[in-house]
Amino acid sequence: MKYISACLLALCSSVSLASDFKVSGFGTLSAVKTNNADVEFIQNNRLPDGASDDWEFDNDTVLGLQGQYKINDEWSTVLQLLSRRNENNNFDPQIDWAYIKYSPKPNLSFRLGRFISPVFLSSDNRNVNFSNIWVRPPIDIYSQATINNIDGIDVTYRGYIGDFDYKIQAYLGGYTLDFPSGGDIKFHHMAGLVGTLSYDAWTFRLAYMDADHSSRNAEGIIPDPNLFMVVTADGLGYTVNPDESCLFADEGVTCGDVITNLRDNMDYVKRSHRPFDLANAAVVYDDGKYFAQGEFMYRHSASVLSNAIGAYMTLGMRIGEFSPYVSYSFGKTLKETKYFELTPEYKAAVDAGVEASGLLQTDRFQVSEYSFTSNKQNTITAGVRYDFAPNMALKLQVDKFRPLEHDGRGNNGSGLLVDGPLLSTQNRNVYVTTVSFDFIF
Repeated sequence: MKYISACLLALCSSVSLASDFKVSGFGTLSAVKTNNADVEFIQNNRLPDGASDDWEFDNDTVLGLQGQYKINDEWSTVLQLLSRRNENNNFDPQIDWAYIKYSPKPNLSFRLGRFISPVFLSSDNRNVNFSNIWVRPPIDIYSQATINNIDGIDVTYRGYIGDFDYKIQAYLGGYTLDFPSGGDIKFHHMAGLVGTLSYDAWTFRLAYMDADHSSRNAEGIIPDPNLFMVVTADGLGYTVNPDESCLFADEGVTCGDVITNLRDNMDYVKRSHRPFDLANAAVVYDDGKYFAQGEFMYRHSASVLSNAIGAYMTLGMRIGEFSPYVSYSFGKTLKETKYFELTPEYKAAVDAGVEASGLLQTDRFQVSEYSFTSNKQNTITAGVRYDFAPNMALKLQVDKFRPLEHDGRGNNGSGLLVDGPLLSTQNRNVYVTTVSFDFIF
């Protein structure tokens, strides 16, 4: 975080009290712990490790700095640097916003550059924790999309119809998400539309994004996967490749000749320009004293990433400087088991070969290595926010995570890392306590 501090000093020294240049920022200092020594909590599924039953101070801690320069009444630029713990286990700052804005009219604007992809209600301010009631947006839903930024262009139009205010935003672009291993996920052809309607204390929002995604290795290529076909009731089988000979088939016959959908299944696993579509609906009520906020999302990927749904509802009220709140959220990846389709002649040959080996046959030829089971989790949250000074707030929040199902790949669900048996098989809840200090300047 020393890099952000240096940038802040440099920018402030260059302002020279110019009214057309502004510097602002935000930050969070947090302490997090769980109730289990063998369970770690991470606010971001890409982090290598997290907080267990000892207080840790780097899970939600973040510092952001933004410079805005107004060129004239129509043109302006924005640069925002963000420093928070990342997948490389450091706080190296990154460019979160970097765009030029053109506003030919007060209610119409265009941006070109890097900005936040507005897939969720709190996407724009998910790192500005002071602007949110919680210590962090509900991860059961916000972890379903690893996209944070978009490099491209957008247009926003604001208007009103009677007592209703509305805003429409459309955007185009792409983004590459790097991993410590050297590989990445590249999001292609991102195109989205967001509509927001406000009336009195109510706000309604609908959003949709259509994109493709590709998973590349450290060399920047998308390798062909090795698929394993289960042919016996107890899970035995063999590897299949469309260009190689196939077990139980005649000599010179490839797997691609006798497994009619082998290449389709390879495309499903390969994740080369596969869909990554997100639909989102949200509603907010806030009359100054009572507030409620709910959000629902659906992700369609048609790949081993799996389709998913998630939702939350938050209720609370303001009592002077204190704002107690409760929240319920859930996330679920939708089960989809893939199967191979064999020609009748080849299925008969496989059945005969299995029977000759003294094994039990199976009626369905499953793609074993990539048959993801359902990943399901819900969370109950209770917290209180204390606005003890202008632009400053203290928060105390307790989350009860309940892992219900998980396939065991990588972690035990959104936000949880466990070295041992799956939490869903142990019938265990995980309690996460967070204390945070949020500020803006």
